[in-house]
Amino acid sequence: MATMLERARSAGIPVHSFDLEGDERWGVDPHEMWDAAGSVAPLFYSPVNRGFFVAADYDTVKAVLQAPAVWSSSPTEMAFTKERVTLHVPPLSMDPPEHTGYRKALIPLFAPNQLISLEPRIRELCHELIDGIFDKRSCDVTRDFASQLPSRFFLGWMGFEGGDMQRMFELAEKAAFDFPTAEARRAIEEEIEGLIGQLFELRRREPRDDLATALVNLRVDGEQIAEPTLLGIGSLTFIAGQETTSTQLAYVLYHLATHPEDRRSIVSDPTLIPSALEELTRVYNTGGSNTRVAKQAGTLNGVEIEPGDRIFLARAAADRRLAEGIQLDRSPNRHTAFGLGVHRCIGSHVARVEMRIALEVWHERIPEYSVTPGWVPSHRYGSFMQQLHNLPLRFPGLTDQ
Repeated sequence: MATMLERARSAGIPVHSFDLEGDERWGVDPHEMWDAAGSVAPLFYSPVNRGFFVAADYDTVKAVLQAPAVWSSSPTEMAFTKERVTLHVPPLSMDPPEHTGYRKALIPLFAPNQLISLEPRIRELCHELIDGIFDKRSCDVTRDFASQLPSRFFLGWMGFEGGDMQRMFELAEKAAFDFPTAEARRAIEEEIEGLIGQLFELRRREPRDDLATALVNLRVDGEQIAEPTLLGIGSLTFIAGQETTSTQLAYVLYHLATHPEDRRSIVSDPTLIPSALEELTRVYNTGGSNTRVAKQAGTLNGVEIEPGDRIFLARAAADRRLAEGIQLDRSPNRHTAFGLGVHRCIGSHVARVEMRIALEVWHERIPEYSVTPGWVPSHRYGSFMQQLHNLPLRFPGLTDQ
């Protein structure tokens, strides 16, 4: 059987080194790197590490995500790593028809009507965090606001309290960005599952009106969920509920801090915030879980696909190529930030509500702000997404330290 490289060359698609694990330029300007990848071709082959295909435009990404019979999420594997790393993240690590029942059971927990009663708490947290920023007389948005809001809201909604909440906050970042070896990765997952397991057991004895209680009572096709799968669902819920929203919110505020004309547009017309979020999420798509493995033969953009082929979905590259420039009132606005197809993000409504309220409250309280002079952005890429390391801001009433 011909290798991926041989079939790529036979089909005439480019061979281009695309290195998410070792190329230091990702830490300098990932957006430039995504644009460069998107300019290579809709589909190309990267010989880096174990070798993998890269889908780099919207139509190719969509074709993969809407073909689960060919491109499998089971197992969920990191295509770009030197060492094979798999993630236990049900229901993402399931394919239809098994995946269908789990998704159907989970969707009501994250439906829009479930968020209405939680919106006041999100708004309250935003004000508390901004009060704390003024009290400290300094502000790193990633540390003091963008990471704190999703974690405090989501871990509270989940049912964590006290020291467990702080440890889970730390573990969420490790799970999203630290995977030096498969063994180290598994150690992180085991600690997460251990804490979630303790919470689930407590909620079986003492149910409350929280997400943990809803999860332990979840049934799929009328049947109780096996404990290992339930722990995996809880782990994914808690990681995705924190890190994906916090990293996306940080990049949105990064754009507004460095583009005063767009910031002023939002301040003068807050009704622009929902559409602005869609546009800035498209332009600064933080990545998401991006790998599929072929489980049966097929074709993609003229390339023969064989079982076992790996493909990385460069969704950030694809989204940035959908339109030139930034238009805050763009409508309609298609993008892949929340996925496409059967694995589309169940929690997308939660993320949108959190970010909308965050921008509303932030700009009510802090309408004028900019980055601290001399600051140079730095970034990193992990198993789930890219992240802005820090974002120090200055604004009236705050003394830079």
